[in-house]
Amino acid sequence: MILRPILKALGLVEEVVAVALLLATAALTLLQVAGRYLMTNPFIWTEEVTRLTLIWLAYVAAAAVTRRGVHIAVDTGLNMLNPAWRRAANVLVHSVTALLFAWLAYLVMVLAFKVSGLPLAATRWSMAVMVWPTMAGCLLIAFHSLLLALSGIGMIPAAVVDLSEETEVIRS
Repeated sequence: MILRPILKALGLVEEVVAVALLLATAALTLLQVAGRYLMTNPFIWTEEVTRLTLIWLAYVAAAAVTRRGVHIAVDTGLNMLNPAWRRAANVLVHSVTALLFAWLAYLVMVLAFKVSGLPLAATRWSMAVMVWPTMAGCLLIAFHSLLLALSGIGMIPAAVVDLSEETEVIRS
């Protein structure tokens, strides 16, 4: 099925972007500290850009762990259910997650338009640049959750969204 290579490519993009954002955050923080102690007039924009990279990192990484199904969860009760009920509960959880994050993406989009005229203090960028990453992350999380829910009810073959060979490395 053509969806599996697309999902694998999307996952690779999410993870590469997350690593790049983590490295950028570290570099910006180092630049900020070095500028504060080594320069008479340190950079004033590094704090805002660091915050922006952290926001992007949080939502891109959240989407990546949702895709892999390795997000933090209390599953003790689920593990005690028989397989049919466990599958039904997982479908319900993924469905609610997809709906919730789609709704949050909409709310964040409305917020982004409302704050678009407000400038950030140092960079003078629109305040919306701090909000758009949240919308992108919410949409990605909703998309991955929807696929997991559809897979759980058999509308998408489990092999399309089954990433067990990828997650075994993480879980071990």
